Amino acid sequence: MVKALRYFMFVMIMLLWQADVLSQEKSKAVMDYIEKYKNIAMREMQVYKIPASITLAQGLLESGNGNSELAKKSNNHFGIKCHSTWKGERTYHDDDEKGECFRVYNSPADSYRDHSKFLVNGQRYAFLFDLQITDYKGWAKGLKKAGYATLPVYANVLIKLIEDYDLAQYDQMVVKGKFKYEEKKDSPKKEESQTKKSNSNKNSQSGGGTNGSGKNGADKNKSNNNSNKTEKASEIYTPNKLSDAEIVGKAFDGRYVRENNGVKFIYAKAGDNVHTLANELEMYEYQLVKYNNLGKRRTFKENEIIYIEPKKNKASRKYKYHTIQKGETLSYVSRLYGVKLKSIYKMNDMDEKTILHIGDNIKLR
Repeated sequence: MVKALRYFMFVMIMLLWQADVLSQEKSKAVMDYIEKYKNIAMREMQVYKIPASITLAQGLLESGNGNSELAKKSNNHFGIKCHSTWKGERTYHDDDEKGECFRVYNSPADSYRDHSKFLVNGQRYAFLFDLQITDYKGWAKGLKKAGYATLPVYANVLIKLIEDYDLAQYDQMVVKGKFKYEEKKDSPKKEESQTKKSNSNKNSQSGGGTNGSGKNGADKNKSNNNSNKTEKASEIYTPNKLSDAEIVGKAFDGRYVRENNGVKFIYAKAGDNVHTLANELEMYEYQLVKYNNLGKRRTFKENEIIYIEPKKNKASRKYKYHTIQKGETLSYVSRLYGVKLKSIYKMNDMDEKTILHIGDNIKLR
């Protein structure tokens, strides 16, 4: 009896020792991962406004601390599947279904950047960016709600990782300006920043705020611009040329379908009109008229933007205001940012009778 009891105790001690060793090894793997990728996560937070704590926690969970087959062989740290828009290299693994397609990256940093773009450009994740950037619990629950993963306790696991390893400290470092990152020459944000700076300098005499409406619009516009000289100066800039918009497919006649603010569009060619395009696109004529604010007009200009689905109620998160330049109309602003004209009217307390002036700042979201 005594011998059996001693043997039992020996076995229990060995099991507990092994569990402790495994726990220490797992903890070390987690800490190694955090140390290796924390700067990348903070960089992404600076550029795309996604909490570094959330990015790191997702990376840890989805990649198995960087040790999953998908992470090691394909540099995919976030389990992002191919979807219809992916043009890069692919690999296939069993996940929710057998042989599912996953994205392959040249480096883990590319995976982190694509993860940021995946969230920023995904309409189902748009509500997350209305949360406080330090609200990691809200972000974790929101990711689960939006369907990022099928794991029932996904949000709880992310929160536990963040709290167990104090990942929120990296959010604070970014928010308090303790982490500095200089964009590289090939950074996707450099051109945007230059455009932003150029427009801010060019329009330094005007600032943010909504404009007046109706017959008194001119007076209200002048008052708002003078009273808010610098309040929103850093948020006033225009997008890059829409010719640089992402190609998402082909339409017909050798032309491409592109996306602006998540809305599909094509460029008009000489001779295009509502009737011919509606037939080619298999749409109703009224849809083209409505989506593009055409009124009674039925013909298009060369290279005119033609939306083939409804525009959004607000602009992409990076565009909060637009500064009116010479000859611009609200209809033009609507097309440029892929925002419904009626939404622009509503956000700015305007209507079709509003008089615009050069330097007026139009709220976009």
